[in-house]
Amino acid sequence: MISPITRRIAVVATALRRRDLSRRLDIAWRLQESRAASRHAVAPDAPTCHARAIVRRWKLSAGGLREGGFTLVELLIATGITVAMVLMLGWMLGSLMGSASHATERVDAFRDARAALQMIERDLRNLVRTQWQWDPSLGRLKQVTLLAAYFAVDNLYLDPAAGNQQFYALVADQTTASPGDVCAVGYYCRWDGQAYSLRRFFRGSTDTRRVMLTAQQTTGYAADTDLYAPDPRDSVLAAYVWNFKVTMYDAAGTVINTYPYICDTLPAAPPPIPKPLPAAIEISFNAMSPQAARTVMSVTAGMTDSAAAAYWMNMDANLVKPHTYQFRSRINLP
Repeated sequence: MISPITRRIAVVATALRRRDLSRRLDIAWRLQESRAASRHAVAPDAPTCHARAIVRRWKLSAGGLREGGFTLVELLIATGITVAMVLMLGWMLGSLMGSASHATERVDAFRDARAALQMIERDLRNLVRTQWQWDPSLGRLKQVTLLAAYFAVDNLYLDPAAGNQQFYALVADQTTASPGDVCAVGYYCRWDGQAYSLRRFFRGSTDTRRVMLTAQQTTGYAADTDLYAPDPRDSVLAAYVWNFKVTMYDAAGTVINTYPYICDTLPAAPPPIPKPLPAAIEISFNAMSPQAARTVMSVTAGMTDSAAAAYWMNMDANLVKPHTYQFRSRINLP
């Protein structure tokens, strides 16, 4: 137990220390004021440095701020700036990745469209015509092979909207060893419920021969409706393709405006006469990237098939036309 005398001595000692500290602080501040009043750059003397050290120790012991530190407000501001920079960098990175993804989709879509044009050109180079020869006894041309619609520009697929054209042809089968085998092919745009896609109809040589033999035994003519039968299972060559057009030219370069145009046809009365094959045809169609197509489909989602298909075919000025790319190729027929 501390005696009253000891307690009293401690109180007096504390008071003396405080009085001494106050005196020293007073000396330090007076020296500082006299230094500022003189306005001369003189080296600090030992008492001044000692006074500054006392002041710093007093500030620290009194709970003052540490020299060179940061306040809470400064830390919050720095944290906010850092978060903003991170968010901005993340947004920029996401935007760049999105642009790269959309560019890849657009390149893929246009690559498919160009590949479709190359396939059309390859098929037409192998076109197989009806063979004719002059018969002196009849004094006219007579077909050597079965009379067939070996080239037909006709709408065999029932499109919900008007405007797309279609063409079909008999071509040499390149997958078999027999040079006499022929296949039936066709190109058209089919409505898939939300958008158009470019399709390729294909009938193999065996099935095509069966159809032609059946026609030979009945009417003696293989019509386009017999040879070509578009089906929903036909291969998709390119998605988001519409406004498929077939422009035909004769040998003089004049446009053939007849539609449908079928080579060859069965006349109402004999004898059959070969119909001239166009010298060249021009294939053109519109294509769109998947990103732009999704925007259009979101607008036409509640429409009927005919209304939605017409929306594509009419080339809406705000959604469809600005994002449309046209592909065109002119092909000389053999």
